[in-house]
Amino acid sequence: MKIHAHSPGGRSILIVETPDGKHLSLHAETGYDLEKGKPVEEAWVKDNAIGRHSFIEVSPPEEVEASELPGYAG
Repeated sequence: MKIHAHSPGGRSILIVETPDGKHLSLHAETGYDLEKGKPVEEAWVKDNAIGRHSFIEVSPPEEVEASELPGYAG
């Protein structure tokens, strides 16, 4: 997984890119489960998440294993 952005706070929302190039919004409430992720457009990440909702951009994107997502968010 490539992490592109995360929300500030204790229950971070992660914006990730999957190995097949899809962008997903992953939430703490679902345990950062990829199957329960919400698809987002790449443009939305910069324009809306980072631009309007104060997400923190990860540049360059950080690569982690899917099993490491909860630890990364914490």
